[in-house]
Amino acid sequence: MAKRWEDLPEECWELVFDRIEDQRHFEALSLVCKRFLSISNLLRSSLTVSNPTILVHHTVSGLLRRFLHLKRIDLAEFHGDLDRLVREIAYSGLNLEALNLSNQIKLPVESMKEMGTKMKSLRILICSRLCLLQDSDLIAISDSFPSLEEFDISYPEQDYGSPPESYSIDGFMNSAPFPGIVTDVGIAVLSSKLRDLCKVNLSGNHFISDRSLVALSSNCLSLREIAVRDCSFISQNGIGSVIRHSPNLISLSVHGIRVSSSLTIQNSFLYAKALRILDFSQMVILDDFLYSIGEANLPLQRVVLSRCRGFTITGISSLLYVYRSLDCLDLAGADFLTDQNITDLSNYLHNLTSISLNSCSSLTNSTFLTLTKNCPSLEEIRMEQTSLGKEGFPAISEKNPRIRSLKLAWSKCLSNETLKKIGFICPKLRILDVSHCWSITEEGIEEIGKNCFEIRELEVNGCGRVRNLGKSLEFSKLEVLHAAGSGFNDEGLSMVGQSCRGLLHLNLEGCLGVTTRGVKEVVGSCKVLREMSLKNCSNVSIDVLVWMVFTRPSLRKIISPAGFVPTEKQRDLLLRHGCLVCKG
Repeated sequence: MAKRWEDLPEECWELVFDRIEDQRHFEALSLVCKRFLSISNLLRSSLTVSNPTILVHHTVSGLLRRFLHLKRIDLAEFHGDLDRLVREIAYSGLNLEALNLSNQIKLPVESMKEMGTKMKSLRILICSRLCLLQDSDLIAISDSFPSLEEFDISYPEQDYGSPPESYSIDGFMNSAPFPGIVTDVGIAVLSSKLRDLCKVNLSGNHFISDRSLVALSSNCLSLREIAVRDCSFISQNGIGSVIRHSPNLISLSVHGIRVSSSLTIQNSFLYAKALRILDFSQMVILDDFLYSIGEANLPLQRVVLSRCRGFTITGISSLLYVYRSLDCLDLAGADFLTDQNITDLSNYLHNLTSISLNSCSSLTNSTFLTLTKNCPSLEEIRMEQTSLGKEGFPAISEKNPRIRSLKLAWSKCLSNETLKKIGFICPKLRILDVSHCWSITEEGIEEIGKNCFEIRELEVNGCGRVRNLGKSLEFSKLEVLHAAGSGFNDEGLSMVGQSCRGLLHLNLEGCLGVTTRGVKEVVGSCKVLREMSLKNCSNVSIDVLVWMVFTRPSLRKIISPAGFVPTEKQRDLLLRHGCLVCKG
């Protein structure tokens, strides 16, 4: 039997490292010894490359040789020579499975073709928010990566202007591709070549029509997930078609389509034998539509009806009566809901793990108590922009140790007394957002700290009366603190430094009570701090930035107060110490 940790075999240490949820912690472990460095290198599966990465390392080739088992590479934050970078990855010999090329000007088509010849393992390609995306790009991608299974081309950011002249009056594209945009022609070619495609996101492509959905459902027989949010020419006919002709479909996300009569979609649900996730947000949905979903007897697990209009409590009750095994429900914006409605609906929500009731303005403390009492599996509650706090809590309330996350921002009635009760009811809370709840003070936050010892993330943005986390110094496990526009001051930061030694992210944007002294207090005490925003902190001197970087080696990103414009030499110096200092 091993008596010392050094004697443990490699396999045991790999099992230990595997249990670490966030691979960013590998960085600290890799500094312990060469053995830990070797293990962390082998187990790292993802890499994010940004401009600072290249400035420090010059190329990524060394990193690709170091991390031999990378499966995912994210280039969304890189804005340099993308062609060269993609070629480096292509010739690395990695068995890469996923590549994120989002937020780029355009796709590096030629280097992607080279990658296609060298890297046959790629299954996931994310190309969201490109400035230029067109049919020829889709055709090149489908030729280069015929085994692609997941493809995201959502929300291209080019200025469409007026519809092209080749766009016919019935809303369908003519047979010739139109330069500069994605059309039905590109989707048709792509679907004919990527037969194994099972997940596709076409959201925000305004010149595709129902023909694209017909092509996908006809050619991609393994299609399991499709998202077509904010697509101007997608109609109920196209949605009905994709439901009827995609027997393996498990997830459908549609936002904002115009529905004159929902019969086309209603009659299609009988074919959706595998559908588990249904997101029909920002639409007019009548009770008859909800009845048809219930009659279809689907294996639904998640229903999202956020910002929908037209249905009533009768329709949603009928739906939930049938689907009592739902684990996620989003009824945001259903402002007809009352506390009594939620009490009645809770009888059907015993398996629910997450619920959103944002912007249901009539809901009060009674709804919160009902959910925590009657929904034993619930882990997340979203009640932003409600009347939470308007009524009192009963003297005796049951605890619910399963609740992990509460999003309660913009609840204008929320008070310190309400926070105290919430802390008592949810002792295992890890995430709390009470941003822009203007009545609360540090006394309410302190009550949360006294009762909820597991808090990891806290948001008090816009809470001008919150100057600190309270005097009890209870937030020992806090990792993320967002306090932009709050009343935080130097004393508050000193208290954060004393109690939150494991703090990783701190946002103080617009905190006018914070000065250089407070910044030095918190940076000096929080030894693992990685990111800090001082944007619009007008009382913080820019001279402190260099001190911060040299004093706290863990810092990776600082957003500076106004007025800091580093020279190229200064920027490179700070980057070589591992920290990117951004202009505030």
